[in-house]
Amino acid sequence: MKIKLTLIMMLMAAATGLWAQDTQRLVVWKTNGEKIYHELTDEPETRFANGMLMLSTKKVSISYPIAQVLRYTFEGYIPVVSVPAVKKGEVRFSQGTDEMRFDGLAGGTVLELYAPDGKLLRTQTAAEGQPAVVSLKGQSAGLYIVKVGDASYKFMKR
Repeated sequence: MKIKLTLIMMLMAAATGLWAQDTQRLVVWKTNGEKIYHELTDEPETRFANGMLMLSTKKVSISYPIAQVLRYTFEGYIPVVSVPAVKKGEVRFSQGTDEMRFDGLAGGTVLELYAPDGKLLRTQTAAEGQPAVVSLKGQSAGLYIVKVGDASYKFMKR
């Protein structure tokens, strides 16, 4: 049964084009056209501080000036669609191309969106039991800050 299931999965992957890449990588795209690859098996972690994109893996720690980074993407990676439910007292956030979503915020939590120049663009209040979505649609590319209560989140819009 295991062999049959594996064969079916291989055929499905080949038919859907998922077979093309057997390695999963984080790719840092630099403004000069250079691409730097980091294997997901090396467990890359990214963070932003002091105008730098900092990337740490099992093998290397490296920093890139944000001004020199066009974007970073994943290759050969199929994101998980199902997200487990948020437990009481737990807050999760996720980001898409033009928005950040916060699940589990207490009703009345204030969210503030700041422009790259530090100007407050808008304020919104989370509703109890509902996800709070901060949209950047219509905003220009740049680094935005979303302040949620005492925490701040940086969001890079390309």
